[in-house]
Amino acid sequence: MKSKRALLALITLAVAGALPSLAAGPRLIWKTKVGGRVYTSPVTCELLPSPGLETVVCASEERKVICLSAKGQVLWSFGEGFSARLTATPAVADLDTDGKLEIVVAGGGGRLVCLSNAGALRWRAKLEGEVDWSAPVIADVAGDGSPVIAVGTDSGFVFCVSASGTVLWKTKLGGGASNLLAAADVNADNRKEIVAAADRTLFCLDGSGRTLWQFSSPAACDGASVGDIDGDGAIEIVSACDDQTMYCLNGSGKVEWAYHGGYSGGGPGGFTLPSLCDVDGDGRSEIIFGDSNGAVRCLDSAGRECWYFSTNWGISAQPTIGDLDGDGKMEVLAGFDDGAILCFDSEGAVKWRYMTGFRVLSSPTLVDIDGDGRAEVMVTSNDNFVYCLRPPSSKPSGRLPWPMQRADLQQTGAVTVGQR
Repeated sequence: MKSKRALLALITLAVAGALPSLAAGPRLIWKTKVGGRVYTSPVTCELLPSPGLETVVCASEERKVICLSAKGQVLWSFGEGFSARLTATPAVADLDTDGKLEIVVAGGGGRLVCLSNAGALRWRAKLEGEVDWSAPVIADVAGDGSPVIAVGTDSGFVFCVSASGTVLWKTKLGGGASNLLAAADVNADNRKEIVAAADRTLFCLDGSGRTLWQFSSPAACDGASVGDIDGDGAIEIVSACDDQTMYCLNGSGKVEWAYHGGYSGGGPGGFTLPSLCDVDGDGRSEIIFGDSNGAVRCLDSAGRECWYFSTNWGISAQPTIGDLDGDGKMEVLAGFDDGAILCFDSEGAVKWRYMTGFRVLSSPTLVDIDGDGRAEVMVTSNDNFVYCLRPPSSKPSGRLPWPMQRADLQQTGAVTVGQR
C-alpha cells in the first residue's frame, strides 16, 4: 500500500506539474532577516535566561554568527576573524561544565571558534585547510566524560580539539575530508568513535585518531549516520555515496546491505545523508533521505524501499523527523531548492507545504521554542531569512527522534535505541 500511495503521488505530480491540493499549511509566527544567505541549519536551545529558547544561525555570506530570541529578535552577533563564508552548522554543548552552553563554529578560513552563550569569544583554533560543509562534532571519545570537538577539512585531515581549544591530534585521511562526521560507540567499548568520509572511503577512527577500519566504495562517500536500525543491540553505519547508493555497514565496517537508487530525474544526483527513525512503529528504524534530483525515499531496516516521492527540485540536506501533531505517527520534513518545505506523513504522502523566498539548503529544526508543548518548525533560507512556523495542529507534539540536521545539538549524527 505504501508504494502504491507514493506512486500515485508521483504520477499526479508528473501530470499536473504541481502538488495536489493540500490541507492548510503552517502559520508564520515570525521571520527575521539576518543580512545574508543562510546555508546552515537552525540550532535552537536554551542559551540565555530569557523566555523561550534561542536560535543560533550563521549569516553565511556575511560571515557572522547570530543569536535570535524566541520571538525572532537579534540578541547578539559575532563576526570577528572569519575570512570566508560560514557554511557549517554550529554545534552546542557545555564544554567547561559550568552549567552554560558554548557554541562551536567551524569555517570562515579554516578556523574553529568557541563562543560563550552570550556570544563572547572563548577561544579560536587554526586548522589546516578549509572547513566547508563539515559541522563540528562534540563527543566524549576517551570515555572519561570530557568532551572534545572533531572536524574535517578539505585538506584531508580530521582534527580533534580539546574543550579549551588545543589541537590534540590530526589524522590525514587522504583527499578532501570536509564532509559531515558522525560520533557513536560503534564497537561497544564505551568510547565514542569518529566516522568520517574522504573521497571514496569511509573511515572509523578511535579516540586517538587511529584508523580502526575503512570501507571503500566505487563513488565519492559523503558521510554517514549511525544507530541500531534493526533492533539487535548492535550499531549500524548507514552511508550515502554519490552514485545513488546507500550502504549499511556493521560496527566492523562490513557491508550488511546496499540500496541502489537509480536516477530520479534527468541524470545522476547524490543522496543526502540519511535520517534514522522508526516511522511505522515496528521497533526498527527506517532510513529516510533525499537526493539532488528532488526525490525523498524511505527504506526499511533491511534496505528495502518503503516509499518514494519525487519533485522537480533538488534536496541538499537530510530530512528531519518528529510527531508534530501528537497523533503518535511521525512526520518527515525536507527543504527543497525551489524554497519549499514539504511535510510528509509516515507513508510518504504530502501533508502540507510552506514556501520561503529562495532555495532551502538546510534541514528544518523541530523544537518547542516557546514552551507551550507544541513544536515549531525553524527554517533557514537563501532569501536571507530565518522562519519560525507553527504546524497546523492544536495538540501537543509527540516524540521528536530526529529533530535537526544531525539528530542532536552536538551534531553527532547518531541515535540510541530509546531515541529511535
